Amino acid sequence: MKIDSRCQSCGCEGESIQHVLFGCAFPRQVWAMSDFPAPEMGFERGSVFSNIFHLLINRDNLKWPIELRRSFPWIIWRIWKNRNLFFFEGKRFSALETMRKVREDVEDWFAAQVVEGERKSLVEREVFAGSPLVTAAPAVRWIPPPKEWFKCNVGMSWSRRNSMVGVAWVLRNDLGNVLLHSRRAFTNINSLMEAHFLSIVWAIESMVSHRINRVIFGVESAVLVGVMNRPQAWPSFKYQSSEIMEVLKLVADWRVFLESVASNRGANLISQSVTKECRLQSYVASSFPSWLLGVFRDERVLTSVG
Repeated sequence: MKIDSRCQSCGCEGESIQHVLFGCAFPRQVWAMSDFPAPEMGFERGSVFSNIFHLLINRDNLKWPIELRRSFPWIIWRIWKNRNLFFFEGKRFSALETMRKVREDVEDWFAAQVVEGERKSLVEREVFAGSPLVTAAPAVRWIPPPKEWFKCNVGMSWSRRNSMVGVAWVLRNDLGNVLLHSRRAFTNINSLMEAHFLSIVWAIESMVSHRINRVIFGVESAVLVGVMNRPQAWPSFKYQSSEIMEVLKLVADWRVFLESVASNRGANLISQSVTKECRLQSYVASSFPSWLLGVFRDERVLTSVG
């Protein structure tokens, strides 16, 4: 099989990995526009091994801005993608367009990872006063909403064996008082992720029907938090995010909070009554179930102490 060994971008002989990523005119423009500090002899004069070593060894160089240090994987990726786009489709992006895409890639990636991190309780409280879309680390205890807001904790229990899901939500005010709770069963649900999305859509629809317009949703799924906060960072869930956002249009002000299992006990126990005790009847009721008095009383005591 005869292959043209010349660089398809600049016409130079010997299209090596080093040339494609660092030596050709286009990647040299991209690296220059990225402001990423080059090795002493420059990227184009080194080897692919020395250049990669330079990138890796400076990941923790505190003298460089963190946004710069963590961008190099996406710079390499976009240079390679641009080469293949030109080679196979005859299209290409400019160096300026490439750097814009790199910055978008970096921002989206690290935004998607935020939901997995842990923050201190002080930060957890501060996020409520920030932007309307909240991503926070799981709380060790239940945290009440700000004044004049409501918090809807969403619980979910999925039975793989029966392909059945029990879902529940518990609505509380800023004093920790349970105003309403509800339970429902879904059947023929074959994946955990499908169960999570059904539970949040149902909870949002319930808040709409009860005319709750300033609500914080407490969920345990980090993926849900990411999809609701930054849909563009989760392209694999484009359909689910569009469905969720369509329902959220009916809620005037909303936020989402990543709950831990420990801070979501009440809603989870109600949802488990479906899968473990086959309580399939759906209902909405005021306050909380009497059999969970201790759980909700303890959470309210912890809230008042905090």
